[in-house]
Amino acid sequence: MINDEKMDKLIKKAQTDPEWKETYEAFMKWSQTASMIGWTVEEMASVCMMGYTIGQDTDLQEMIKIWLQLANSALTLSTTNYLT
Repeated sequence: MINDEKMDKLIKKAQTDPEWKETYEAFMKWSQTASMIGWTVEEMASVCMMGYTIGQDTDLQEMIKIWLQLANSALTLSTTNYLT
């Protein structure tokens, strides 16, 4: 499952590019966490591919941003106690 050649290339790129390093470290941290709590490789790949797809499409990014704002607003409304 591990391709040493590809990992070596990723590590080299992370050593020369701070943004790559930050992203690499975040992927390593969160993929380890996901593994420890029982995510499958397929589930992790699905989330990564969705994120990649969204990252490639500015219209989709905006749609997701609005959707999350609406979802958070609905959550706030549903947990607000109006009786006090």
